[in-house]
Amino acid sequence: MKDKKYQVLTYLSQQKSWVTAVEISVALSYSVRSVKSYIADLNSAYPDIIASSRNGFLLENFSLASQILNTSPSSIPQNSEGRISYIIKKLIMEGLSYNLDQMAEDLCISPLTLTNEISRLKSKLGEFDLVFKSKNNIGSIEGSEKNKKKLISHLIYEDTKDFCCNLESLQVYLPNLDLKIVKHIITDILLKHQLFIDDFALMNFILHVGITMERSREGASSKESLPENVDDIIAPFILEIMEKMAKEIKQYFNITLTSGDIYDLSLLLMSQVVPENLMDSKKTSLEDVITPEIHELIELIQNKVRNTYRFNLNSQDFILRFALHLRNMLVRLKHNIHLRNPQFLTIKNTCPFIYDVSVFIADIINQREGCILSEDEIAYIALHIGVLIEEQRALMNKVMVLIVCPQYYSIHLNLVKKIGMIFEDDIIIAGVISSSDEIINYKDYQFIISTIPIIPHPSVPLIQIPVQMGNKDIGAITSVIESIKKQQLKMKMENKLKFLFYEDLIFFNQDFPSEKEAITFMADALEQQGFVDADFKESIFERESISSSAYTNIAMPHPFEMCSKQTAIAVSVHPSGINWKNNKVNIIFMLAIQEDDRPIFRDIFDFVTEIISDNRYLHALVSTKSYQEFIDLLVSLV
Repeated sequence: MKDKKYQVLTYLSQQKSWVTAVEISVALSYSVRSVKSYIADLNSAYPDIIASSRNGFLLENFSLASQILNTSPSSIPQNSEGRISYIIKKLIMEGLSYNLDQMAEDLCISPLTLTNEISRLKSKLGEFDLVFKSKNNIGSIEGSEKNKKKLISHLIYEDTKDFCCNLESLQVYLPNLDLKIVKHIITDILLKHQLFIDDFALMNFILHVGITMERSREGASSKESLPENVDDIIAPFILEIMEKMAKEIKQYFNITLTSGDIYDLSLLLMSQVVPENLMDSKKTSLEDVITPEIHELIELIQNKVRNTYRFNLNSQDFILRFALHLRNMLVRLKHNIHLRNPQFLTIKNTCPFIYDVSVFIADIINQREGCILSEDEIAYIALHIGVLIEEQRALMNKVMVLIVCPQYYSIHLNLVKKIGMIFEDDIIIAGVISSSDEIINYKDYQFIISTIPIIPHPSVPLIQIPVQMGNKDIGAITSVIESIKKQQLKMKMENKLKFLFYEDLIFFNQDFPSEKEAITFMADALEQQGFVDADFKESIFERESISSSAYTNIAMPHPFEMCSKQTAIAVSVHPSGINWKNNKVNIIFMLAIQEDDRPIFRDIFDFVTEIISDNRYLHALVSTKSYQEFIDLLVSLV
């Protein structure tokens, strides 16, 4: 199979919805005809791996795609990153003694190119306190076993992150172990001890257990013994659980984990599990599960988020679950345990506002605890914040509905109950009446659901349904609800757009080598126009240092605080894209928000997210060449 087919398969594996051949061709710079040909070849080799319809193409079998991409004979790595990964796998994961001349020959590169790759490899190994050494022209990687395991974990994660680290994709890297049995051992013991672990953490733990078992099988176990104060570091029941897991691993696989292995895995397990009885907020009070330190940290986060973003994190369910998460997170920080989140980019790119709030919270934790949270940890915070924010958003965005249904035995009550259950996240029932004559008594409603004709037609949308509401009627009601919600956002944003953008603050095709030059240029423009103070630029760089503000093809740099003299949005449009850390962005929206305009901050994020979720809209905006053209198109997209 050719590399281009792999690239098409990789692209499809990163999509969550249908994509057209045109969209794939634009993303990968192939012709539409070639894209369709590659997909046909893939389906021929692997029947029904990719579904096709009028909507385009959709990957059907992620597990199979993971195996194809991770085991493919695309033989020889074609870039530096691939070659370094190849060398690490050979020297550590396969434990080979590798002759450097043979290494160059296997990679189809010259000895000089190999020397350059080894130089880059040494830099990579330095991140894990490992070193590359050669003696008699034989290459090896030396360092502690713990650091080698960290490097292997990092390598596997980077290769499998597009598949959310499912068991099948991990299995490719540990072919000598049956990870289904490993998973069964872990989950069975945790269930018996009534411990809860979320799916992401479970995959992470299985990966580390698998790596430890493989290294032990090769005679490279941790030689460290348990520290004397182990009971002060790890709860005794966690050590007991890990010892039970080690005993079953010995029974099933004939692999013996050393006391050092058990200690390392116990530390990781302690930072990821929660007693199941603590997950119920109705039975558990906050004081039962957290220390005063965490209680103070949560109060600090609540106060700062309320002051900065104007919404409350004051929900008992949220506070309890987030407190338990913070407790485990602080354990990970204390013991330098890195927890991967395979959905990091998905969370960041699909929920930019929620992610931004999470970056803000991470900065609070960083300053309070004197640490630096990774973007993976920030994404875990986003999962917690996202649930709460979406609940609040759903309540705010609910549509007021008036139901007209003549009373007949209990039929009308059953219908109202059914409507309420199906659309509980989207509507508030303003009233239930039996005659159209009673409509005049109600004012706060946005559309009407009726089982009888209403004449004359009301000024709001009307859906007439039978008493026995069917799927077609549910679809019609859903369509009206979505239409009303979009109209609400449109009305809200149309007025705001007129005073957010200024002709002197929209730039086209500026030549920025990286995000640093772009931020400097745009912040200086805002300062020259009198919208911000001189320290605005440094505040943006401070925010960027924690996590990039790039979301797929756009960037929205802004400071944590709403510190502008006057609200404005500077824009820079780049059809060819500019480098923004690990992204290539086509549009930059620099947000300068005044304190009094704080409530519109979330609306801006929501609006921009809506635009970038549709490639057609993004492409149209990137194609504009003047202020008026850009603004007219932006307003038309609301």
